[in-house]
Amino acid sequence: MEELKEIFRIIDTMMIGCDIDYKELKTKLIDAKFFDDHQNVRIVNSFLFNYSKIQDKIGAKLLKKVLYVQKEIDNENISMKDALNLLEKLEIIKDSHAWDRLREIRNNLSHEYPYCIEERIENISLAMEGYKILTEIYSNLKKYCEI
Repeated sequence: MEELKEIFRIIDTMMIGCDIDYKELKTKLIDAKFFDDHQNVRIVNSFLFNYSKIQDKIGAKLLKKVLYVQKEIDNENISMKDALNLLEKLEIIKDSHAWDRLREIRNNLSHEYPYCIEERIENISLAMEGYKILTEIYSNLKKYCEI
């Protein structure tokens, strides 16, 4: 249980910065001129970096660990698909395909070209949408574990 609490602490810390950047981005008009301001680029880069790290940490460390600690599974060697289906059954994730959507967004971010402004704008929008889903899943995991 202590290992699980530590994972939650790490993600909580990462989410502080991501929340700040997310809220800042919500106040901005993100268009081609947006990228002329270095401060805007810094906020986007910070948000996307933290978003990706949080998603990685939740996917790689937290999902199966929660199921194991809460005695829903006997070991953490189940497939991600089975873990997602169980999380959906437990109503932690609304739809197991939501995680697939988050992975899609993550892949788009890792393959974008910075000079293609329209693609960047679209990916920022997708990441912001994905962050709402990610924070909901994370909140549900914390509630389920009573942390």
